[in-house]
Formats: sequence, C-alpha cells, structure tokens
Amino acid sequence: MASSEYTSTGIPGGPEVRTFGRLYQTVPDSVNDFQILSEKFASLRSSANGHRRIVMRALSPNEILNEAIASDLPVEAVIPMSFVTGHDSSIIFFGENFHPSPRQGTDIVLNTTIEKKPLEKIESVIKKGFTLSNKLIESDRENLFNLWNRFGWTIEGIVDFINKIHSGEKNLWFSGVRDQTGQLVSASQAEAIEFAGIKYIETTEYSTLDGFEKLGLCTASVEALIAQLLQETYYANNAVNTLLPVITAEFNTSSTSSAVGANAGFIIPKQGGIPQILSYNVAVVDGSPPNQVAFEQWEDEKEIPLRFLRDFAVAVLPRENIENLYPPDVVNKIISLYN
Repeated sequence: MASSEYTSTGIPGGPEVRTFGRLYQTVPDSVNDFQILSEKFASLRSSANGHRRIVMRALSPNEILNEAIASDLPVEAVIPMSFVTGHDSSIIFFGENFHPSPRQGTDIVLNTTIEKKPLEKIESVIKKGFTLSNKLIESDRENLFNLWNRFGWTIEGIVDFINKIHSGEKNLWFSGVRDQTGQLVSASQAEAIEFAGIKYIETTEYSTLDGFEKLGLCTASVEALIAQLLQETYYANNAVNTLLPVITAEFNTSSTSSAVGANAGFIIPKQGGIPQILSYNVAVVDGSPPNQVAFEQWEDEKEIPLRFLRDFAVAVLPRENIENLYPPDVVNKIISLYN
C-alpha cells in the first residue's frame, strides 16, 4: 500500500484521519442490518472532532441500501456488485461535509462507444515511438513528481512510492509511458484494499506531462494498468480462492480524467436518486477555477489549498467490459508489451 499520506484506499477498520480534513472509515465486514449500518455512521459522525468531511464505505445487501436511501443517511454513491459479480449487494459511500458544498464541474456522461480496443490503442502509441513501463528507477523521481505534484505528492512521497514498486509491494501497481529518450511522460497507479470478501482496487493519479497531451498516452497507461490488475486478480490461476476484484476509479468532474476512464472501459453506475458524487473529496490543481467556499479553519500548509477541492464521480469497470475489452489473450499480449 502507498504510504498513509498518499493512500487512496486507506485501511479497513476504525476511523482514520485522511488528507484534506477528512475522517474516513471502511467497514471491514459486510453489514446486513440497517440499524447496525445507521449506528456505524452515527458513531463516525460523533467522532468528527472538527474534521471537514466524514466518509464511510460499506458493503451491504441491496435491501439495506434501499433502506439507507429511504432514510436520512447521506448516500453519496454506490457501486452495485451486479455490475461485477452478479451479487445482489452494493458498496455504499456515505459522505457528509461540514461546510457549504455547491456542486462543481459538469455532469459526467461517459461515452460508451469505444472505437478502438485497448490493444489497438496501446500498439498505436508504441508505433509513435513510445514504450510502456511498469518499473520505476531512482532517476524517474523528478518526472513522476512533475506528473503527480498536482495531486499533492511531495518528492519524499515519490521516493517512497518508487521504493515500494521496486520491492514489489503487495496491492500496489504502476503503469507509465516513456518517450523515445526513456523519460517518463505519462503515468497512472492503482492500489487495493481488502474488505467484506472483496479486493477493492482504485485506479488513480492519471497524468501526462505538458507537451505530451492528446497523444493517447494516458489512456494507454491506464489500459495497460488494467491488464496488470486483471492478470493478477480476475484471471489469476488461483482465482477460485481469491477475493472478488472490483476495479474502480474516481473522476474529477472539473477535469478530463473521465474521458480517459471511459476510453478504458469504466462506467458510472446509474442509481435512482443517488448523485454518484463524492463531494469536495480531495484537492487537485487541475487548471480549473478554484471553488468559492471558505475553508480557513481546515487549511494545512503542507497540502494543496482547499480552494482546489473537487467533486469526484465514482466509476467501476464492469464485468461485461472486462470480458469484451480485456479477454485473457489480450491481457497477456498487453503485458508482453511492457519494457
């Protein structure tokens, strides 16, 4: 797992303090009783202790989800397990901000028409002289910092991440694209958290250096990242004995990350009455105007200013797209293209 300062997934169990004034909790076991679910969120709320935002993530049967929607619990987003496993349950995100939170960005409508399949797009990028890389070396730190400092990474965090990838840390993956000189110019990563019988994998930190945009590099990076994830989970030889993989992403509604995600096969599940938005979740320097909310009491000089907090749409890679876009032979071919 990435160092706690930069983790996207966190750890299951009790509430944990996260970046940007958040208190976050992932419930380790499936919650099959609405009263218990409600009490867990009430307990998290009572522990807020001056935090800007609280978030709770839990897996529950859909009948419990329906009770939560009908109640006053703040359901921000859901991932129906029917999209991935066919199970009649959902991952539910509860979120509450203790400040005004007008909606930001635009409503994301993902294009479901994929003109070129992942292998075609990756091969097209390679024909332009670029190469895929799932390895990092010490000399990559400056370029990786330039790619990820917009997400709040420091050079110390980058060095720590490079060391973890080099040592083969469990539940952490990297995918990058290098130019003709071997310089890292586009990157993405993924990390996983295991709870309630699932392996929840979040793909994140999609980024391309200035001057290399609109060449399909970030999409190639993410699609190759997905191939890594599928090879190690969905298509693993011991898949019968492993946790159910759920591959996800959170798309900044003020940026173009959703276009990359849509090209790679992600969808935003539609669930009546649920916004599918994590409100003012994390800050990103994305070139869009800052929000207009006052956050002085929660500012941390070591982090990106909270005026750059953004809304994020929750997305998932559905089983149908896994099987259509990333069958085993395609995954193996993509993996073989990594240098």
